[in-house]
This record gives sequence, structure tokens and C-alpha cells, in this order.
Amino acid sequence: MQKRRLGRTELMVSCIGLGAGSRMFMERGYSGPDAPPTVINCALDKGINFIDTARSYYKSEQIIGEAIKGRRDECFLATKTYLRKGSRVEKDIDISLKNLQTDRIDLYQIHNITYKDELRTILQPKGALEMLKKAKEAGKINYIGITGFRPDIMKECIQTGEFDTIQIPFNFIERTQTEKILLLAKRYDLGIIIMRPFLGGLLANSGEAILRFIFSYDVSVVIPGCSTVEHIQMNARIGKDLRPVSSEERESLFSNIGGIFCRGCKVCEQGCPISLSIAEILRWETYLYFNATYARDHYRQHLKKATACIDCGKCEEVCPYNLPIRKMLKTAHQRLMKGKLEDIIVGLLRKLQLYERLRATYFRLGLPLPNRYLSD
Repeated sequence: MQKRRLGRTELMVSCIGLGAGSRMFMERGYSGPDAPPTVINCALDKGINFIDTARSYYKSEQIIGEAIKGRRDECFLATKTYLRKGSRVEKDIDISLKNLQTDRIDLYQIHNITYKDELRTILQPKGALEMLKKAKEAGKINYIGITGFRPDIMKECIQTGEFDTIQIPFNFIERTQTEKILLLAKRYDLGIIIMRPFLGGLLANSGEAILRFIFSYDVSVVIPGCSTVEHIQMNARIGKDLRPVSSEERESLFSNIGGIFCRGCKVCEQGCPISLSIAEILRWETYLYFNATYARDHYRQHLKKATACIDCGKCEEVCPYNLPIRKMLKTAHQRLMKGKLEDIIVGLLRKLQLYERLRATYFRLGLPLPNRYLSD
């Protein structure tokens, strides 16, 4: 397995890591040849030395902690907190140390920064960053990172100069805006961790080509979700003999990838008589998996609704992938218009500054994160 430098941390991590946010890592009780401890130990045997988890992945930390007994020095552990205020983050770190059965966490990340006020809270006195620096001085953690999906917010995070790594979704389909973030992160010498390389499983059938495409960019480590020994063996094989995609392979990826999902090429929009932002609507539907409230708010406030479609079918006539676009738009609209009550409550809690406190209580009780936040 090839190793790459994780930015200014100077850690040499396997180019493909182990993403431990899949369902089998979230719950106890899995047995047989693909039980989590077997998968984890197979990864270590194959030279995969970067394991990414989170406090919010329910039992994932505990499962990893039990599996790596006696092998702690063979891997770098990365975990995360969803909390933004210092006093509560300190408790999260201690819980993670206990769960992982270790005296140090190699990389501790602030998870899914979505709003500007969250970043302000993190950076202000007694915010999460201040506490993480104290934990670093105390030897509990070694490096501090961030994760998120909004390019504009990730840009602000990078430009603070306060973080050692960045974890962002990047794949063959959704890459245009993220490419600029990769270049900026490289300029600041941040370690670049790529999540959701298979777009939540939609690109899984083209696994090797997709991973090789990502490695044509200057990234540190890719963390696909791994649920079986077979996944590990495939990733290890790719990471051992890593070849970037050729220009011909790159061009053919679009046509070779099957599945009903938007590639973002926007060919369908060129002949749309009402200039509907089809690709944008379908893109925001995928963001429901990152932050449902934000995705729905953006759709309601900033985009012409899919219901404006006049059902002429011209988009489907020109779609290079023969997608049922009209049906997809109706589904996207239904999903993006749901949850109004939930979003109102979240907005109110944020204004009253109670959201952070309730989120801390949620994770302190050990409750599982909703499916939309799971990695692929």
C-alpha cells in the first residue's frame, strides 16, 4: 500500500484508508467472515493504516477500539465531534479516548461545519478550537482537522490557518467546485482526506476507475466505506499499484458508469424552454445526506422549483444518459420540500442558541446518527 504525506502533520498514511461509518460499524452483533474486527484486522494486515470514525457513528469507536487491541501503533486513528463549544468538546474527546481504548487520538476533526455562525463559535474564546489546542498540549490529540461539504465554508476554514487537515466529499460526478478547494488546501499544506468517493454507493460498480480518477488529483488519503474483506482486498490492490487514469479512460468514465443519477453535465438544460436549473436541483437533493435542513432551505429560497417543469420532455430527448429527468425532478422536489416543521424547529433552536446544547445531549446519550449523515 502506497503511503502519502498527510499535509503538514507529516504523518505517512496509506493512500486508501478505512472509512468506519458504514452500518456494520455502527452496530454490534455482526459476525461471520466479514465481522468488523475481521475487516479491520485485514485492513491492517494489508497496510491500510488510516482509520476514520466519529463519535456520532454510534458504536463505531467501540468496535474499532476492541479490534485494534495490541495493534494500536500500526494505525493512525481519526475521529470527530459534531460539537462547537469547548467545554462540551472536552467531554467528547475523553469519551472517544475511552471508546477507542487509547491514550491519544492522531487526528481529531470538527465534523460537518455548515454555517458561518458555527465557524465563529468554533474560533471564538472558549470555542471548540481553543479546547482542542489544550487537548493537544495535554497529549490527548496530535492534530486538528475539519470536515464539511460546502466549498464556501471550507474555504473560510482553510484561510484561518488553524487546521491541519480537511475532509471533503469528492468524486467523479461532483467535483467542479471542490477542485478549487483542493488547490487552496494544498497551498496551505493541509492534509486532504476524501470522503464519499462513490457518491453514497452510486458509483460502486466502477470502484477501481473511480479511485484512480481521484488519485489523479493531489490528495492525501481516500476513505471509502468498507464493509467486507473483499472491499479491503480490492482497495489494497488498487493502493499498491496506483495508476492515474489516462485521458482516454477519463473521457470514457461518463459513458461507462451506469445507474440512474445526474452526472451534472447540464446538456439537458440547454433546450429547456423555462431555463430550469435541473442539475442544480438534483445536486441539492444529494446534499440531503450531509445536512438536510440546509439543503431544503437552499432549495426553497434560491432555486426555481421543479414544479415549474412544463413536462415537455425536451430534457430527456437530449440527455446523454437517457435519464428519466422529469420523474427525477418530481422525486427531488418531494424530498426537498419535506421536513418543514423540523427545519423551523432547528432554525428556532439556532436563534435561541439552544441547538448546540441539545446536540451535545443527544450524543452524550449515545444515540445513533440519522442515516442521512452516514458516510458511504
